[in-house]
Amino acid sequence: MADCRAMIFHVALATEWAQGHRQGRYTPARFEADGFVHCAGTLEVAHAVRAAYFPPEARVVIVSIDETKLDVELKWEPPAPLAPGRQRHHALAALFPHVFGSIPLGAVVHVLEL
Repeated sequence: MADCRAMIFHVALATEWAQGHRQGRYTPARFEADGFVHCAGTLEVAHAVRAAYFPPEARVVIVSIDETKLDVELKWEPPAPLAPGRQRHHALAALFPHVFGSIPLGAVVHVLEL
């Protein structure tokens, strides 16, 4: 397994994950609107994101990504302001990894179904 210090995590609906990767790359539905793939720097933050943005009954996956295998730009940036109740993950991290392009499936280390 890859060095944990080089891991980032992306949370997605299981159906979006299944549909989102074509031709060896994953592009989430929000990519066009946001211009990047939202990620978390730790598994704890990924779980907090899941709790803030997805209903409990939703089938969700957490995708573990080896950032050293990305072939697109990765920036660690502060989060955008959010409505109350969706900010728990902000307390866990000051910066969040944003991937500015589709994710090559070769960078995906593990997919955890929740």
